[in-house]
Formats: sequence, structure tokens, C-alpha cells
Amino acid sequence: MNKKKIINSLFIMGLVFYVIFVLWNIPFKYVSPLEIFSKDRYFSRTLNLIPFDDVFKGNFNKLDIFGNMILFIPLGIYINILIKDIKISKSICIMAIISFIFECSQYVFGIGASDITDIITNTIGGIIGVGIYIVIKKIFTDKNKVKNFITICSTGVMVPVGIILIGIFIYN
Repeated sequence: MNKKKIINSLFIMGLVFYVIFVLWNIPFKYVSPLEIFSKDRYFSRTLNLIPFDDVFKGNFNKLDIFGNMILFIPLGIYINILIKDIKISKSICIMAIISFIFECSQYVFGIGASDITDIITNTIGGIIGVGIYIVIKKIFTDKNKVKNFITICSTGVMVPVGIILIGIFIYN
């Protein structure tokens, strides 16, 4: 197997791992996809349309705010790799729409709290990812080198996170 095929395989594995990880942490945090229509499942439907309401009330978890940002940083990077020559504004719109879809699905299926703050912080995380991509692109200039670097970095993150997740499953 040549270097390009290995990089492409690792890139796809990293992307699939990321998508599964995001789905597991946002819409399917409390309910598996198989349980969505079960009557005996966890059910929660709340809606907050006031941005940063919990923050102003002093009743918030920093992990929610910063976790959402961190979780969406790779999305900003992946969108810019997958869609060639995308404008920053279009990239931001895509990330906001994906976040909006997640929040709406949580409300519609009663699988979590739908919060405008989450859409904002997810989108900010994606914007940070776009910024990181732009910096990497300026450093490496060649698109293949950019993809190689991002693939190596994502693999470096995916492996330990995967090991931790396997350990959690075994422990539970």
C-alpha cells in the first residue's frame, strides 16, 4: 500500500470516527439510535432561546460551553478539506446549520436540551477550526501536505480517545 492510500484511509477513518463521536455526544448522549422510538427510554425536551441564559444566571457547566467549542473545531477543519475552495462565510453557515439540526433533533425526539447557546458555541468552535485550517494551509501551502498533516494529527488524537472509550465500555 502506498503512502497516499494510507493517508486517505487514515483520513476517512478519522472523519468517520469524528462523525460517530459527535453523534454519540450530541443527539445520542442519553439514548441510542435504536431506543429513539421506545416508550421505556430516557425522555427530556427542553428549549432555551435566550443566549447564554445559564451563564448570566450563574448556573452553567464550563464543560458544556468549552466542550461544545472543542467538539466542533474538527468540523471546521474537515469542511475546509472536503469542500475545495469554500468561502469562510459558507463554511460558517454549514457549521451553524449542522448545529441547528442537532439541537432541533434533540427537541423533536425528546433526547436532550435544545439550547441556542449550544448553536452559538458549536459554531464558534467550528470557526476556530476554520482558523486553524487557514493557519495550517499558510504553513504548508500544498493541499496534499495540509491533508497529510491534519490526517496525522487526527490519527494522533483518534487513537488515544478510542483507547479511552474502549476502556470505558469495558469498565461499564
